[in-house]
Amino acid sequence: MANEPVNQSVTAAEDLLAELKGRAEEAHRRGNVFTLTLMQELIKVTSPIVTKAVARFHREERARINQMAKEVRAQSRDSSPRRRED
Repeated sequence: MANEPVNQSVTAAEDLLAELKGRAEEAHRRGNVFTLTLMQELIKVTSPIVTKAVARFHREERARINQMAKEVRAQSRDSSPRRRED
């Protein structure tokens, strides 16, 4: 699939965000205010970036699928017998 590297990048970005959230939860359990505050700031910056990347990926996927459907319809139209005008 042509978009496989992009999909892997999106997955990696989502994994990074999940890791930051996990570290924030661990810092909370330990009562580590410094690390929790650091994770909070990193999540604040990272989350919108990941959200935009995921949305872009889905838009590109929809556009690719729409293009495939358009090509199939054009091929079908070109290969179907023409209706004769009487």
